[in-house]
Amino acid sequence: MISLALFRLLFVLAISVSGGAGECVIPRVIRGSWFSFEGGSNTITDIDPSTMTGRGNCVAMDKVSHEDIKLLFKDNECYHCVQFFVRTVNVLEMKTTGCVTYRQGYTPALEEVCSSLIPDQALTTLFNENFVPKNCRSVLEGVWQFAYQNRFSFTGECNHPEAVIRSCQEPGNQFLIANQKFNITYKKCPGIKDSFEAVTEFSCLGDWLEGKNHYFAAANNKESRKEEKYRCFIRNRDDDLYMGSSITPECSVLKTPENSPARFRMTPVKHDNVQPSCLLPQNFTGRWINTAHTEADIIINQTHITEISYPNIGRYRKTVYVCKERRDNRFMMARLNIDGCQTDFVCFDFVPRHHNVIRFRKGLEMIIEQFSTVCSYIQFKSGREWSYDLLLAKDPVPVQCPVAGMFNFTQSGDELLTTRLLGGPTSEPWDGIYCKQNISVFSVCDEEQKEVWIDAVKCVTVNAYGQEVDIYTLPDYKLKCIGYWKENLKSYLITFDERDPVSRYRCWVYQRADLNRILLSQSVGPSCNLQQTVHARSITEGAAVSLSLVEYEREHDRCPMRFDDGSNPWRADKNQVIVFDVQAGASACTASLVLVFFLLQALFIV
Repeated sequence: MISLALFRLLFVLAISVSGGAGECVIPRVIRGSWFSFEGGSNTITDIDPSTMTGRGNCVAMDKVSHEDIKLLFKDNECYHCVQFFVRTVNVLEMKTTGCVTYRQGYTPALEEVCSSLIPDQALTTLFNENFVPKNCRSVLEGVWQFAYQNRFSFTGECNHPEAVIRSCQEPGNQFLIANQKFNITYKKCPGIKDSFEAVTEFSCLGDWLEGKNHYFAAANNKESRKEEKYRCFIRNRDDDLYMGSSITPECSVLKTPENSPARFRMTPVKHDNVQPSCLLPQNFTGRWINTAHTEADIIINQTHITEISYPNIGRYRKTVYVCKERRDNRFMMARLNIDGCQTDFVCFDFVPRHHNVIRFRKGLEMIIEQFSTVCSYIQFKSGREWSYDLLLAKDPVPVQCPVAGMFNFTQSGDELLTTRLLGGPTSEPWDGIYCKQNISVFSVCDEEQKEVWIDAVKCVTVNAYGQEVDIYTLPDYKLKCIGYWKENLKSYLITFDERDPVSRYRCWVYQRADLNRILLSQSVGPSCNLQQTVHARSITEGAAVSLSLVEYEREHDRCPMRFDDGSNPWRADKNQVIVFDVQAGASACTASLVLVFFLLQALFIV
């Protein structure tokens, strides 16, 4: 029992010695030889376990956290409180009280001396003279063309197409130093006298965050002058196309990237040129939106797919896919991230285009360029239940709707269809019209059956001949049908509405429940949720509202009913207008006339 109590006592003493207030063993992370720029002159500060240059001996310590440490030093009759902020193993920031004296024989406490620290005092940056380079990927990864400005040299902006920042990691490189540095290539701009031409190579010293500001420090490997060797940089997570830099070895002068002494306006560029070796389908060419990736913009030509996504306001991410090999509907593409340096390979499985829709699924990214591996079906990690992702035309051309007719509907869900004034506020209904009945109407009655009209509250009044009286009131919603198909035993319809505040594209699941009854469910956004059914009506199911339609065609409506479950979306429209090219040549005209002659002859014989 005595030995156990003694062990506990020693354990408590060990804990108190390792981190308690009043301890004067300087932490290892602060020790070393440090360079700083103080008062316009170079300063070397040596810190060992008990002393600091110019401050004397350590007499007390308060370790607020691993990054915030207060030390009390005594140098003859002077007391110095120094507060260190550990940014990286290579960078410290500190503020100090200077020399504080007390009456002879009085020993002040650490808190008393440190109370003289000014809260908003400018911090002094210390750089480790024996620094250990750190990986740069957390702060810079990619290739950028930049325009730069030095506020103390010239007011304009030097924008040269060959001015480049390059920070490319090499996966698997046995030389770690290759991943711990970046290059800045400056170019001289005509008309700007103080612009210059140079190539600087920096080693990364680490990075840290303060709010949304991302700071990092670097050392110029080709510079011997210490005041020119160390620099601090700043980027902002909300606007990462600007980067600020100090022109002295100080980090405290950086507040925002735009107001820094030196400013870089960066534009990401491709780090490599990959030559295409296959062609995409011709009817894929155009502008699209990717519903599986925050409605990213897609630009497709014969060999490339360019995807531009917008994570938030003012930021974008650009990815380029280059066609490398095709087999059937599978395409192996080389992926080039504009804001990165690695080229990897990914497989796309496309369904042939129909209407304004391209359905696809995407495999895993791999670093190996081998079709049998990249486009193996096991790379499509979709599980037992999956559906295709969608590319929708950015400027869609309306197609004939799969559901047509005039219907009365009832609705239920989290986001019900409500009354909207498309033409602005007017009298509803028009003056002099008496509403005999108010109903909800879903109709597709235009001549080509390409537009859905929805009126959440429609005034129904007919005259003595059964004709509609209120013919001027506009519907609440005008939706253009742009594509439909059948997948996983469910029929899908995509509509387009320029006035929709959530998304211009909406996915509908529809089903015929009876001869004159149809069920529909509208999605929350542009994508079709796998759990969405015709009865889905909640956001948890990916649906906004569910509609139950019952045919409501009257004598004078002239709105014939139509239903297509989308089993064959590539089928030609029966009502499609065929235009004969009479200027195609004499032979074509002769063949057309002969064909018409035989058709007429067969008709008269019958």
